[in-house]
Amino acid sequence: MINSFEFLLSRRYLFPKTRDSFFSVITIFSFLGIALGVATLIIVMSVMNGFREELTSKVLGMNGHLKVTSYNNTKFSNYKSIIESIKNKNIKVDATIVSQGIISFNKNSTGILIKGLSKESLLNRKIVPDKIIFSYMKKFENNEGIILGSKLGRKLNININDYVNIVSSESVDTPFGKLIRSGDFKVLGFFETGMYEYDVSMIIFPLKLLQDFLNTNDRVDNLEIFINNFDRLDYNYKLIREKLPKYFRVYDWRKMNPSLFNAIEIERNVMFLILTLIIIVAAFNLVSSMVMLVNNKKKDIGILRSLGLSRNEILRIFIMSGFMIGMIGTILGFILGILFCHNINEIKALLELFTDSSIFAEEIYFFSKLPMIIDYKEVIFIIIVTLILCFCAALYPAYKASNIEPINLIKWE
Repeated sequence: MINSFEFLLSRRYLFPKTRDSFFSVITIFSFLGIALGVATLIIVMSVMNGFREELTSKVLGMNGHLKVTSYNNTKFSNYKSIIESIKNKNIKVDATIVSQGIISFNKNSTGILIKGLSKESLLNRKIVPDKIIFSYMKKFENNEGIILGSKLGRKLNININDYVNIVSSESVDTPFGKLIRSGDFKVLGFFETGMYEYDVSMIIFPLKLLQDFLNTNDRVDNLEIFINNFDRLDYNYKLIREKLPKYFRVYDWRKMNPSLFNAIEIERNVMFLILTLIIIVAAFNLVSSMVMLVNNKKKDIGILRSLGLSRNEILRIFIMSGFMIGMIGTILGFILGILFCHNINEIKALLELFTDSSIFAEEIYFFSKLPMIIDYKEVIFIIIVTLILCFCAALYPAYKASNIEPINLIKWE
């Protein structure tokens, strides 16, 4: 254990008040390097956590945790009995139809993704109901019209109660050949998920209205399953798989979006490794500053040894000096990182104002604002790793200081 005398000497060596002020400047740069490394790592990992959580919640909120389809991906009609067999208090099941088409309004047109949902299915999606006026729901339930993504409405200058023409990609067979399906539908309102890809291209139909439009009778494309406890996804997957006939397939979100989420996870891990190198570089800088401190304090060390201080006491003094630099830098980095995380969107807006450019375009990143989730377990891990690195960095200079012999100083100095 270090005593008060050793602590006093450690602090005095770090922040000298006399001619050695140069080493005080070096000390300041040492812990600033550690602080910037810790702050950068906390900020980047929090942003990556935010990206992963936001993207996962938006994709899963619109598509479900699991999806059930027929073996050959054709529409099926026995979905009501399947829903009754697999749903429970922890599992919600929605029948859906998914199609593609073209929407036209006032001589403007664009490609769209069409999704058919019942009123109950629409309300199951947590990212949609909060953004939809409740009065729309009654009309939606009565198959009186459709709901558009907010950015799609702005793109084509569509207002509520306007009629839009929709052409489906699925044709209808007639004695004269295949003909396109098209129809005019009333716009009941708009939804906004916060994910640009959905808001600019998706249209939600009442399920029965879309079945009539596509002439599919009472058949659907798939069943989307929402699970209350996300951690039990694998358990529920096996449970549902056992209850379904073999001619049905079950996909979870990881299989439906493998490249997207694998890329996010790999990028997150790589960023952690790369940014940890910043802290390692700062630790090497700490080694060099501590070596300079030891060389500058050789005479003091010799005097202390002559007064009776042991090698272990000298060792502890300089280990404490290096560790204090690391601890001060880590605390400062933690404070900077947390403050930056809580104000990151304000900082982004300020930078965009000065640069007159969009740093975080939602058309590219799908999000309207920079997501940020601070995982304090991860932050604690970063702090512990940094302190360990700083402790290890102080060992070699402290060991060199403890090996200094007073007789050599008298002989050579």
